[in-house]
Amino acid sequence: MLTDPRPTASPRRAHASDDRAGVAALRLWGALLVGLFALLAVLILAKAFKSPDQSADDALNRFALSHSGITDFFKAVTQLGEPTVTLGVGLLAAVAFYLLRMRESAKFAAAAVIGAYGVAYVGKKIVDRHRPRWDTAHTVVAEHGASFPSGHATGTSALVAVLILAAVPLLASVAVRRAVVIVLVFYVLAVAVSRPILGAHFPTDVLAGLVLGTGWSLLCASVLRPWRDRPSAG
Repeated sequence: MLTDPRPTASPRRAHASDDRAGVAALRLWGALLVGLFALLAVLILAKAFKSPDQSADDALNRFALSHSGITDFFKAVTQLGEPTVTLGVGLLAAVAFYLLRMRESAKFAAAAVIGAYGVAYVGKKIVDRHRPRWDTAHTVVAEHGASFPSGHATGTSALVAVLILAAVPLLASVAVRRAVVIVLVFYVLAVAVSRPILGAHFPTDVLAGLVLGTGWSLLCASVLRPWRDRPSAG
């Protein structure tokens, strides 16, 4: 029987090739999202979205005031996106990974969540955008500090990216992994939607937070490669 004389790629070489492709994809998408955040910051400084943002916020404020049940739901949801919650969960995940001797995942979780908040803090200082302003009759929740980007959207998107990239793959069942991803995506979107509905942020603040948190986490993953210390990674 004739055999094919051409050498076949070893499993290790194929794995290295897949690793490089995955890293390249993460860096590309991370750079694009962080770049979009920077573009939004420039446009906000140029007041390009002032009128559309205010119009959208006015409409959402009327909706919130006329639908108290939905507003109460989003008041509860927004508490789950508080920086103390997302930062705390992110650091707990880092500690858990460290105790499981998954050092790259531990460093990834800490760098992604802390770093995202760090970049958001710098963005707030540079852009220095005021919060939506309402009179007493139209105030749903009172918030203070700079508005751009949304810290809630930044933190939840960074945390969800960490969990999807580093924690979800550890689950044994494919069905469970998919269900958890759906729940996590719903969580971050619900928190993001809550901020402009409650009058705490303009829509572009939330969009900026989502792309920053996600993009920064993808860049961190491309450097730290948390998948390398999974038991199945060899």
